[in-house]
Amino acid sequence: MYLRGLLGAPGRKSVRNIAAFLGKQVNDQGLHHFINDSTWDWEPMREALGRYLARHTSPHACVLQPMIIPKSGTHSVGVARTFSWERGQAVTAQQVVGVWAVSATTASPVNWRLHLPPTRPRGRGERDPSGPETGYDTPEDSMVRAYLETAMRHRIPDCPVVLNAERLDGIGVVSKLSAAGVSHISKVAEDTWLLPADPALPGWGDEPLQASRIARLVKVGRKRMFLIPSGTDEAAELVATVRVRLPAVPDGTRRSRSGIGDFLLLGVGGIGGQWPAELWLTDLTNADHASLLRLIRLSRRVESLGMPRAEQVGIRDFAGRSFAGWHRHATLASVAHAVTELAEHKLSIA
Repeated sequence: MYLRGLLGAPGRKSVRNIAAFLGKQVNDQGLHHFINDSTWDWEPMREALGRYLARHTSPHACVLQPMIIPKSGTHSVGVARTFSWERGQAVTAQQVVGVWAVSATTASPVNWRLHLPPTRPRGRGERDPSGPETGYDTPEDSMVRAYLETAMRHRIPDCPVVLNAERLDGIGVVSKLSAAGVSHISKVAEDTWLLPADPALPGWGDEPLQASRIARLVKVGRKRMFLIPSGTDEAAELVATVRVRLPAVPDGTRRSRSGIGDFLLLGVGGIGGQWPAELWLTDLTNADHASLLRLIRLSRRVESLGMPRAEQVGIRDFAGRSFAGWHRHATLASVAHAVTELAEHKLSIA
């Protein structure tokens, strides 16, 4: 009945609105208890959902998508004062990481991690002995652990991780993923400091440069600029790559050339538009430009199509205060999302 409410209730998917939609079939007190106070474990349902989607959609990438859920009060689990890049201002909100299985045609969330701020004590039920959400993580830690937990428990296929780290410590996220042996491509901020590793780059020297400047130097050289044809719903884009290394001390000060690892920096932009429009960092150094751009477009699909659908089935609408209640609601919202996603593409949901 809760799933019926997530799929059919108009407007916000609160317990009260779901109960009103279902009418005499159920009361809001029963629904509230089912989500907040009962003892059913959400993890087996998430694992079953992840395995099911892996079998029926053949994911090409695992997209890590951060999400801010503004709250009017401070009593909900995980709420803290943070900056919302969606609204351009500081907000009182929850910080969440969604793990999405994305194929050529579908994008569905299979796991969620609720970031717990260090300023509040953990409440009952917030410690999971099997690993997730124990202790106080940085947002970058939460991002990486969300994927590692999903890969271990859900047995998702071995595919690249794609994430937007533009508003996080990009070097920190990339370093943690590489240390875990995870192939990845990450969107980074234009002021990310990197060490160019190609002496043929115009203006190359012995000092680190900001990622945007490196990409502009590549454009001056032009030899690495490639025009990738459009897909069914994408415009043609220019892509340029250059080999770089991570700085040994990511603090913006002067550094030696003793960097960390070999990576590719990708500049991406439209024809005649701002260059670069986006900057991506990857350890997939042998992949061709078209393959890397396809992974980037999978991340965009989550932002443009996946997240609006998740909001339609109520991913932001949990109004309770408990850690377990939030996860039960998010799990059922993920199931509702999968139902609508698979039905739209006429895939089996039996």
